[in-house]
Parts: sequence; structure tokens; C-alpha cells
Amino acid sequence: MSPPSLSTFQTYFQTLWKQLQNPSALIARLSQTANPQQLRNLSRTQLATGGVLLAECLGFFTVGEMIGRFKLIGYRGEVPSAHH
Repeated sequence: MSPPSLSTFQTYFQTLWKQLQNPSALIARLSQTANPQQLRNLSRTQLATGGVLLAECLGFFTVGEMIGRFKLIGYRGEVPSAHH
């Protein structure tokens, strides 16, 4: 797999920059994509793909939490004698 070409990189970021310069158009575009009718028309394949993606994200988050805490089960409570 090769890195993207310079022209692909420039095209992508020029489009992104133009969208960021006009936030009202970006907000209007986002509100059009959140159409409830489109959610009702999703196929089983799309729903299954979304479910798998959600499970992967939850799994990566959970593994990251375990690595960050250095333990599998939550934090320990404070020792009662620690309060003076």
C-alpha cells in the first residue's frame, strides 16, 4: 500500500478547508444526512455492519481502559483508615 499522492492530499484538505470556512453550509449538510426516513430504510447488511463496528469500538475502548488502569476490574476503593 502506497501513501496518497500530493494531489490527492491537496484536494482532500482544500475541500475540508472550504467547508470549515462556511460552517452554516456544513451544519445544513449534516442536518440533511440525519433524516429519520433514511434510518428506517437501512438493510440488514448495513445494520449488521454497524453492529460489528460498534462492538469493535467498544472492545478497543475496553482494552484501552484495561491497559490504562493496569487491571481487569475497576479501581480499588480507598482504605477507610486513610481518612484522619
